[in-house]
Amino acid sequence: MKLFNIITFICSITILGIMGCDKKDINLIDANNKWIYLDSSKSTNIKIVQVFAGNTPQVPTAPNLTTGPQVFIYANGAKLNGTSLSYGGLFPTTNVYANIPSGATKFDIINGRMDLTVVPNVPKFIAGDTLATLTATLDKGKFYTLYIGDTVPTLRVTLKEDILPTPDYQKYKIRVANFVMNPLDTLSLFSTRENAEVISNITHKEVSDWVQLSLPIINDTLYFRKKNVPGNYSSAVSFSPTGQRMYTFLGRGKTGVTSKGTAAVLITNR
Repeated sequence: MKLFNIITFICSITILGIMGCDKKDINLIDANNKWIYLDSSKSTNIKIVQVFAGNTPQVPTAPNLTTGPQVFIYANGAKLNGTSLSYGGLFPTTNVYANIPSGATKFDIINGRMDLTVVPNVPKFIAGDTLATLTATLDKGKFYTLYIGDTVPTLRVTLKEDILPTPDYQKYKIRVANFVMNPLDTLSLFSTRENAEVISNITHKEVSDWVQLSLPIINDTLYFRKKNVPGNYSSAVSFSPTGQRMYTFLGRGKTGVTSKGTAAVLITNR
């Protein structure tokens, strides 16, 4: 009998608890969040690299600085990046791609003007803040990189498909993306461990095919070299690759621009 009374008591509390829940008890944060998860097989994978080396237009909220534009990227009117993307920035972080709906897509690159009179600050654009646009058809399931950067003072965007075949065991793959903003500079990638140029003659705004290499026993050291110019074009990049990973050796910057001279940067694609 005691056991029956205990079970009856517990059930009564449970029923009362359910009956006591009304609209006043709803968690409004949960109720207003609408999480949408895109099916990766039916969406497109995108990475964005901000390599525009110009110092103008300025960030509107800091006109005395020479950092150049910080930008928001919109795809068919939907803002992709949470915080504005400055020179050298990636969206999302390295070795990650963002999912967006596939199909015909208009990208707008917009100067990161913010309304500082409200908290939290929100974007507040005016005429002329759209710096560049690009319309492209993105195939579902494919991977793309959007490069923001062309020649000073012109800002343009370039879209490249990323084909990512898995490297063999104990191998890695690497490629060159030449987005140095000196249009006549043709770049090659020199590997100290290989003692050779492993990728040669990549022109402005071009991305090379992947080259598969064996993992080095110790760190490799990579340099850019410029066609028909002796010596190394960029400073050294110490490199310790991981097996079956894929890397982009990215050239960025412009000769004579303060704090944005020509340089090499490694991006992990997978």
